[in-house]
Amino acid sequence: MKPRPATERECDQLWAAVSAERLMDTPEDLREYWAAGTWRVRIMGHGEAALLGAWRQHLDVLAIRGVWAASRHVPVFAQDAVDVARVHGFGRVLSPLLPVGLLHGYHEAGMSDVCRIVAIQGVPESIKRVASPPGVALREAHVRDRAAMAALDAECFDDFWHYGAEELATMLVRERCVLAETTEGEIIGYTLATAIRGSAVLSRLCTAPRQRRKGVGAFLLSDVGSWFRERRVSTVALCTQEENMASRALYASAGLVEIDERYAFAMRDV
Repeated sequence: MKPRPATERECDQLWAAVSAERLMDTPEDLREYWAAGTWRVRIMGHGEAALLGAWRQHLDVLAIRGVWAASRHVPVFAQDAVDVARVHGFGRVLSPLLPVGLLHGYHEAGMSDVCRIVAIQGVPESIKRVASPPGVALREAHVRDRAAMAALDAECFDDFWHYGAEELATMLVRERCVLAETTEGEIIGYTLATAIRGSAVLSRLCTAPRQRRKGVGAFLLSDVGSWFRERRVSTVALCTQEENMASRALYASAGLVEIDERYAFAMRDV
């Protein structure tokens, strides 16, 4: 049996799973996503499903955003994603981020591990309060900031990771975003964070390379830690690349702890 595009009713039935993974905010978001391209919601058998979508707007990577199926069917959904990518002009297919030991189903579909990730967690109370560096202030981000934020993001992250302006515009609606700005009005860092049902996720923290080792990153982290405490969350989670030792040191200095288990994506060319 081969996956196929979901019907409208099947798409609606998938909402509970999509919500649990925090992939979208409302059932209407999922319905609109399906309506814009029914091929992105895949169904097989008795409700087993996968959600597909572009990884980054500037890349030719089709991401498998989620799979809800028995492990023996994961290679089937992975191969289906390759077939869909070929039809819709993508050059590569990317698995969900998973513990390294759970990627074997994607390996069976010819995918190889990329981008090893460290998962980090802790409690808001452990995040230290620090003072503002000289000449730096924080403010809430606005949609008009998205172009400057995208330029900064491209400075801080390579092609695989950085966001474009339209992607950031979407995130500004969904997440709390705070900018670090100089007295001259230059944006030199920002955070993206969410807090839902007692748990928080820090999905982005970046500082302009020329401004590093000046306390900007620690100041941004201190600010988001205060926000987490105000929201009364009990846990904080985030991820960073295994080779990013500066990032890992910043989070360790804030009292956050790395999980021993390593995560990764798997990818293959179409």
